Amino acid sequence: MSVTQIATNRLYKEVEELCTKRNANVPVELGKCLYVPLEAGVELHKASYLLDSRHSEYTSPVAQILFDEGQQHWLFFIARFDGENYYWEPYSALTQSAHLEDILNEIEHDPAGCFW
Repeated sequence: MSVTQIATNRLYKEVEELCTKRNANVPVELGKCLYVPLEAGVELHKASYLLDSRHSEYTSPVAQILFDEGQQHWLFFIARFDGENYYWEPYSALTQSAHLEDILNEIEHDPAGCFW
């Protein structure tokens, strides 16, 4: 198993725990956390629900975490919307980190209010 596979498997586990914890502690009206595994990382999405629905009305990407095997660190991006399409830009407060926990902590606490 390569370093990238070990790192991404760890990421999947940690992100699943983050989403489970957030979804258990936040009312459905504020949106639920979902994630999509990528080859070397994950995309986090916010699922928005109507008040009387059990199914999400829509989902929007909020963050992307990728492992840079060459540099051996995590890259952190935030989703932006230009009116027609979503695109990724580096998250200015923490563009990269050698420690996955730093990025997950930033997403969980959302100090800038830009994820949830």
